[in-house]
Amino acid sequence: MRDFMSRHRLLLGIELLGLIICVLFCFRPEELVFSADADAIAGKMYIEEGGNYYRSDWITLRPGVYRLRMRCEEHEGILYPTVGASESSFQALRCNGVSVLAHRREIDIEAYVVDRVDNAFVLCNYIGETGQPVEKIELYRTSEGWRMLAFILLLAETAVNLLIWLREKLLCGAFSTEHGIVAGILTLSILLAYLPYCTDYMSLGADGAFHLLRIEGLKETLLHGGQFPVRVQEYWLYGHGYAVSSFYGDLFLVFPALLRLIGFSLMDAYKIFVLAVLAGTAVIAYRSFYRCTGNRYGALLGSVLYELAPYHIYNIYNRNAVGEYLGMMFLPMVICGFYRIYTQDEKKQDYVGAKMSLIVGLSGILQSHILTCEMTAVALVLAALVMWRKTFRKETLRELVKAAGAFLLVNAWFWIPLLKMLSVDKYALSDIVTQDIQHMGTRTAGILQMYPYAGAGQTGMYNCEPIQIGAALWAVLLCYMAVRLCRRGKNSGNSYDKAMKWGTLLGILSLFLSTRYFPWDMVARIPGIGLLATAIQFPTRLLTMATLFASFTAAFLMSWLKEESAHWEMRAAGIIRAGSVTAIAVTALWATLFHVNEISYVHGSLRLYTAENMGNVSVVNGEYLLQGMDVSQMQYHDPAADEGLLWEDYDKKGLTISLHVENRTPQELYMELPLTGYRGYGIDADGETAVPYITENRGGHGDLRIAVPSGYAGTIRVSYKGFILFRVAEVISGVTVLLWLGVGMIRRYRKVGKVSRG
Repeated sequence: MRDFMSRHRLLLGIELLGLIICVLFCFRPEELVFSADADAIAGKMYIEEGGNYYRSDWITLRPGVYRLRMRCEEHEGILYPTVGASESSFQALRCNGVSVLAHRREIDIEAYVVDRVDNAFVLCNYIGETGQPVEKIELYRTSEGWRMLAFILLLAETAVNLLIWLREKLLCGAFSTEHGIVAGILTLSILLAYLPYCTDYMSLGADGAFHLLRIEGLKETLLHGGQFPVRVQEYWLYGHGYAVSSFYGDLFLVFPALLRLIGFSLMDAYKIFVLAVLAGTAVIAYRSFYRCTGNRYGALLGSVLYELAPYHIYNIYNRNAVGEYLGMMFLPMVICGFYRIYTQDEKKQDYVGAKMSLIVGLSGILQSHILTCEMTAVALVLAALVMWRKTFRKETLRELVKAAGAFLLVNAWFWIPLLKMLSVDKYALSDIVTQDIQHMGTRTAGILQMYPYAGAGQTGMYNCEPIQIGAALWAVLLCYMAVRLCRRGKNSGNSYDKAMKWGTLLGILSLFLSTRYFPWDMVARIPGIGLLATAIQFPTRLLTMATLFASFTAAFLMSWLKEESAHWEMRAAGIIRAGSVTAIAVTALWATLFHVNEISYVHGSLRLYTAENMGNVSVVNGEYLLQGMDVSQMQYHDPAADEGLLWEDYDKKGLTISLHVENRTPQELYMELPLTGYRGYGIDADGETAVPYITENRGGHGDLRIAVPSGYAGTIRVSYKGFILFRVAEVISGVTVLLWLGVGMIRRYRKVGKVSRG
């Protein structure tokens, strides 16, 4: 053991030394490796039919992260700059070309070099009027490669030390074989679910571009430091900005945004984020189900089935529905907390853990996906009404009220500004939530579909999407119903029967609600309730709840079968139990392999190295656009001013604009700025009276409109400031969290003190 500890210290020393070296190199200044001004570019401009292009001489690039920066004049055509190579090893140079649209003046492109390239070049195509608008092109080698290496080394060191720690625990008997089996199977299920991203490419589902833009927009906004928390993201809509952060929680997207700031490409940052979410989902589901059942193998079965459920995999890869699969990560905590509160013995009064699970779970869902939070809240209210006798127990009701109050206070920083934004303006959201959703539900064949992509579009959904709970979870529900039918009229006294019954009933009910056979149109006409129903948009979202309830039922299956088999008049009861669980697990494994194989090798692949390559207008339905706003004609542009209004020294950084304006006319004149005119912008101007102000009416395409009084001359600065109510809400949440942590520490200190005195 002494030799082992000395080797461990030596390994730690080597790891620390390597990390320190990488960190020191992280602060190296950028190194200019290529530069060309307008004259040099014009001297090597090649003219072709329909346009012209510039191509540099050969450049030698060492491994690292490079940035190509280009400045250009006002232009009406399209520029297409990139970094390429004549010959190199496969994927040695990774860079996407970017279309620089009309009127854009600056561009910043990432290029990743993983092996030495001796024949690289800078290329810039121009399609437009005669001549070339490029003023300067520069290629820099940055320190981002060292930052990435330091991060990867830190992760590797953490993994190695974790394995060493686990080895020590196993040797001293702190971990049992059961713990090892659980950890091993959970790890395998995570890796299996992650298989489509164990590649050098990714698949881009229906919502993929939207969520990737959320990450990039969050990174750019945090980088410029204009807002925290972020309410309106810059970068979107040709730099005008989009209030996606006010309506769609992006707390968990801070992680991939930080990876982008470190230097990872948007694709790699997103793939690392997905791996973290898959690991979190598996661990949270297992811990939650174990606290409900007390059976490790049962909790393991429920967690694996939840992780590998077709609808879960579908949300991650087929749709890239970040909000929904993030919400699914926290749903097991909610059902665990609710279950424990309602099954808690009032005499023991041990509600702290259950209440904490409920609060954290609901908070995570709210910060992930509002529609999932809506469905969860409705489900909890209905369950509480059905179980009204337990709900109105003194202890239960008190703990539910405490949990609801804590949830609202902790998340005040998000939901109060959201309601404020909804109250001060009108958005396209109000039109979208009133649309018909009846026909968006799946058909009978859809909910009964056993394997992803089996058959030919029989679900009634385009591309025969795997909108289903899958064969394994159906087997769990059918197993319970079959045994119950066989013992109809007999009271088995099974202590797990009630949990199994409710899980099965709620799972089947959720499946029915996901179809077009439920009267959604009728519900939509009910005042108040109709708005909540149509806000879901797709009834198939209810498969999230069906997957949760079926997996919850699966977690109890092993314990339930064990007690139920005590009444069976056969010697092979144990074999039947083991065979049933094994068959369910094998079915889940086979279906998942089929599904991830389809995603990995059949779906179209995308290699996204340059975030600029995505564009910035993928708003999907555009729910958070201002009502009546037309983005089809938007473009990059300078301020648009009335005749007679002069401006100069224009500078735009993110959502902050400064410029000098002068109105020499006898009347008030107006100027439109390239900012989406959300309420909450503020203006700082020279002077004390008759200063410029933001008008109520907006300019073309929803642009922010400034009124400049007659005779005014001075510098103005416009930036997004939000409302005072935002700051109040943030203080409420901050104080609540600090008090919560303080009370928790005091309780822990008192508990430790009692144990030591005992």
